[in-house]
Amino acid sequence: MNLNEWVLVIPSIREINLEYLKFIPEGLKIFIIDDTDGSIKANRKQMEVFNYAHQKKIMKSNYDLIPHKTAACRNFAFYYIWKYTDYKFILSLDDDCMTRGGFMEQYSVLGKSLELETVVKPSWFNTIDLFKLDQKIYARGYPYFERCDQKQKMVKTKAKVALHMGLWDKILDTDAMDKYLFKDYQLERPGASLKKQIIRIGDSKNIVKFPFSAMNFGFIRELSPIMYQFPMWEKFTDRYSLWRFDDIWAGYVIQSLVALKNDAVTIGAPVIQHMKLGNLEKEMLGEHYGHLISPYFYSVIDEAVSHVSKGPYAEMYVELFDHVVSNAKKLQLKYRIPHLYWKYIFDTACKLSRWGKLFTK
Repeated sequence: MNLNEWVLVIPSIREINLEYLKFIPEGLKIFIIDDTDGSIKANRKQMEVFNYAHQKKIMKSNYDLIPHKTAACRNFAFYYIWKYTDYKFILSLDDDCMTRGGFMEQYSVLGKSLELETVVKPSWFNTIDLFKLDQKIYARGYPYFERCDQKQKMVKTKAKVALHMGLWDKILDTDAMDKYLFKDYQLERPGASLKKQIIRIGDSKNIVKFPFSAMNFGFIRELSPIMYQFPMWEKFTDRYSLWRFDDIWAGYVIQSLVALKNDAVTIGAPVIQHMKLGNLEKEMLGEHYGHLISPYFYSVIDEAVSHVSKGPYAEMYVELFDHVVSNAKKLQLKYRIPHLYWKYIFDTACKLSRWGKLFTK
């Protein structure tokens, strides 16, 4: 593995805990996206910190496309890497995740054409099902409307791995409502083992989605334009924020476009330790409207994707969101989307179209 081809991105609001990066090779470049406006300092070799001033200098009039006070600030790194570097493989970790041995080696699947066991049914896959657990636990963002007994089918397919999501144990990534209601969701599960080291989710003929968690993932350079993590709204409506769907909704779009090109999206090892328990009340408030909006959002994306032609990922991304913007009234009426929800979907589509065009210039 040539470390000069790889870079690690960490969005953060705190000093980087070097113990968490114990299994990241010293020679690997690390970009820290500082979301505190200057309090984070580089504390190991090959680490570079980008504060707000750096971000403004690079983004200029497009600085508003970088979300803040959310891990989606990592978007800055994806643009910076595309425009100013030649890294072939991009990894990203949250700052509350501890690596284990073999972390880099298990991401070596990126960019390779592999024959893999592939989930082709049902239409959604629950990532936590890949663990050997004695209870049914659903991952954060797995739709409540899909929580029914559905028979799973797997076949072998071959494709280039464009995106791989590693999993996480100890504190599982689950919805706040489930953690509030059910004791088994509150349990820590350190050392949880996987049933399989890697599986592919869906292909171009069998569209299957999973709730994408941005705590631990990697992708090939070509995907950079479509890896944008969605902006969330601190003030969505009376006393409610909109939060914790930045990666879930981004993942839905990413998986849709990757499937269209018949590249592979995979999940499995490496499993990192998720160390920090979130604020349950804040998470519940932030997730509530996300779950309500999701079915409408997925319908809009599915229709828009059906109008996208295969091509470079940046062009596909722009075509998708330009379709949403150009057909706004038609889509809102067709899917009977309440004005409150449509305001977010439309505003976000406008921003994502602008984002994609940064990569097509």
